[in-house]
Amino acid sequence: MNERYTIKILDTPYSVMTDAGRTEVEQVASMVDTAMRELLDKNPRASVTMAAIYAAIQFADGKRRAEETADNLRGQLRSYLEDMNKLRAELDELRRARGCWS
Repeated sequence: MNERYTIKILDTPYSVMTDAGRTEVEQVASMVDTAMRELLDKNPRASVTMAAIYAAIQFADGKRRAEETADNLRGQLRSYLEDMNKLRAELDELRRARGCWS
């Protein structure tokens, strides 16, 4: 169920509706606020809109990188599982062969 929260970005209140919890909403708002403040501190002539766009680009790039990392980790996990299944099959075969010699 969506809840309504009031957050502040650059001291401006915004009302958001989300199914996320208050702590998560506040953490995300803090991340956005911090990113925009850092960008505005580095370039005082930048507008709030420019800071928001640059912050959005940074977050989108971070998301893209996280997705790439997750995809790589899933691929590694698949490979490890395939190796484990092959080793189990070999072990089962060795156990059967040993049982035949007994």
